[in-house]
Amino acid sequence: MAERSTVKRPSLNISPPPSMLEVDEHTTSNSDSVPLDPAPDTSSTTEWEWENGRRYHAHRAGSYPLPNDERELDRLDLKHHIMMLLCDNHLHLAPLVKPEKVLDIGTGTGIWAIQMGDQYPESTIIGTDLSPIQPSWYGPVTRREAEVPENVHFEIDDVEDKEWTWPDNYFDYIHSRCMVGSISSWLRLIRKAFQHCKPGGYFEMQELDPRFVSDDGSLREDSNLVYFSKLLCEASAAYNRPVPYHHEYFAWFEKAGFVDVKQVLLKSPTNPWPKDKKLKEVGRYQNLAHIEGLEGISLGLLSRVYQWKPEEVQVLMAKLRPELKERSIHSYQTT
Repeated sequence: MAERSTVKRPSLNISPPPSMLEVDEHTTSNSDSVPLDPAPDTSSTTEWEWENGRRYHAHRAGSYPLPNDERELDRLDLKHHIMMLLCDNHLHLAPLVKPEKVLDIGTGTGIWAIQMGDQYPESTIIGTDLSPIQPSWYGPVTRREAEVPENVHFEIDDVEDKEWTWPDNYFDYIHSRCMVGSISSWLRLIRKAFQHCKPGGYFEMQELDPRFVSDDGSLREDSNLVYFSKLLCEASAAYNRPVPYHHEYFAWFEKAGFVDVKQVLLKSPTNPWPKDKKLKEVGRYQNLAHIEGLEGISLGLLSRVYQWKPEEVQVLMAKLRPELKERSIHSYQTT
């Protein structure tokens, strides 16, 4: 997160994890998982495009390579739950005090914006996305029954636009999360956020580095997970959606003009291998998010950039699943 000016406000007591996670030596089974109930996709087909059996946005079609069907929305809600676990149930780390206007870039299912609206009933929360997949667009469908607070509004918009529709110095707080794979110029995005933040306002980014790593060498360089990480990052870069390293965000915030820039790095384990109780739970949900969601993350990119066939993506997924579940591999991703 970063502040538009040097105004000081109380900070949240969120501490980073230890530099090296402790392994739970008492669990040997790789079968610990979280159940996910399937749900039919009953939304309208008039606003979508279909490719390789997956549904994609039609507004500025092709600019974002990930799907927006029910399977992907499940993954997005799961990622929200994981971030809440990692952040000790805080919706934000910026020290907000009654923000008047809040913008949520790439709101996805709208779950974060809805919860912010409940937490700050006197604030105006605006969530933007390329896809009309938030409850207010189609009413309660399938399992996505959610009441949208009156102070929450969703708009179809492209954050990549050169000009945003709001005045300069407008928002007290701008939030973005899980936007990797959708941004062509991160510095331009951060500069636009600076332009539209009020003096003393905050811009907070919560981004996952998709590269799998380990501290103890248990994740080998010739593993399928490492291969997949490199393949995905290379494909995203070729699609003009580069995947930054975390130190790059920090430099871009300062270059854009933000001051008092702070960065908190959290480790998100691939499965429940850590001994720490909270991180073990994070690992359970993260493993489910990977098992259920990696096909959607991969299919659009690999087919459009490298002309992979769906069967080839399925073969890669089959190779990844055993390593994703293997608790002797102490891999994680950094948020």
